[in-house]
Amino acid sequence: MAIEFRSGRSVRQALGSFVLMVACAFESGPLSAQTPLSLSDAVSNALRHSPDVARLDRDLALRLADAVEVETRSNPEVEVLAKLSDKGDGAGMEIEVAQPLRFSDFKLRPLYASALRQVATVEQEAGLFDLVSQVTDMYVAHWASQSREVLARRAAKEANAFTAQIERIRREQVLPTVQFNVFVPEAMRLREEATLHAAERAAIEAQLAVVTGGNGRAIVTSAAAPMPLPSLEAVISFAADKDFGARLARARITVNKARLQVAEKDRMPSLTPRLNYDVEPGGDARNWGIGMAMEIPLWDTNEAEVARARAALQEARVHLARLNGGAREALVIGLYRQVELLDARAESYNREIVPAYRKSYADIKAMYDQGQTDLLDLWQVQASLLDAEEDAVATVIDARTARVALERAIGGKIEQVN
Repeated sequence: MAIEFRSGRSVRQALGSFVLMVACAFESGPLSAQTPLSLSDAVSNALRHSPDVARLDRDLALRLADAVEVETRSNPEVEVLAKLSDKGDGAGMEIEVAQPLRFSDFKLRPLYASALRQVATVEQEAGLFDLVSQVTDMYVAHWASQSREVLARRAAKEANAFTAQIERIRREQVLPTVQFNVFVPEAMRLREEATLHAAERAAIEAQLAVVTGGNGRAIVTSAAAPMPLPSLEAVISFAADKDFGARLARARITVNKARLQVAEKDRMPSLTPRLNYDVEPGGDARNWGIGMAMEIPLWDTNEAEVARARAALQEARVHLARLNGGAREALVIGLYRQVELLDARAESYNREIVPAYRKSYADIKAMYDQGQTDLLDLWQVQASLLDAEEDAVATVIDARTARVALERAIGGKIEQVN
């Protein structure tokens, strides 16, 4: 299952340039020797190794066991009786075979079992898709911490370079003596910021290791070039067919209809056909007999099950009616609009705002080298650039998180929408 970061076409170019900048920092930074991990590999490993998969398999097995139990009929009964005569005629024997039957055994219970299997399948699909979404969220969070660590280390490296330049100016007395050097504490602060982000990465790597069966060692994550967001009409149409909420509601309606029919049919008395074979003592007489035993329905023993089935059926119908009444479409429209807005925000930061800050930073550095501005101005612009770059990371994360929420609402990956 190939899953990567996806968003609008305009964000593709913006994020591409931002990822390139972060990748360049990786080449010379402390992350270069760590193990790369793609999102698709993380998801594939989770589907093989996550404890949640074992739990989902267990739940599926229990559901399938319920289906087998529902449609399994009662075993026949055999009664053997020895007969002796006080006249000394020898021994005889009586054999009786009985088969308990319910009226629901003939048609309704197989339909009920089939519906249970259908619900079990949809529930497992929903659980696996939720696992994929959880892994995606963790992967995105790791990429965010990793990117912020790189930005902090790069800014600390530049602060150290400015510190060295200022010390050289002091020694050579090229410019008037600098009374203070703000980049010394700034470099220390940035190094600690990088350490904080590294600690966040380590915590996420531990979580990913549990889910994906990893070894807990440091990894390097990456953001792939995003794809265009499909039209709203296409997304709504996809959700109407694939939304797990509606699919589960429809399947549960089918299950509880069958359950109610079985419960109502089982109100009728059970029947037990009997076949009898009798050999009298001495063996001279052999008798055959056919009979029927019927339960006397003095009390309705199925009233509680009928009530439970009706309540469950009503709940599923109300849930589906609410979704079909516009709740699902309203949710999809809202989440789709959120993705559009956050994609536009990410585009603005990565294509316009951050480049503008970088140009200002380059200009102020040139002015400082020529003695046209002071150290405080340079420090303030550098801090503003770092803030903008960190905000750019946040915009990508916000857009990706919104995409995951939209995918959960429609019951599938955005790239599956035609």
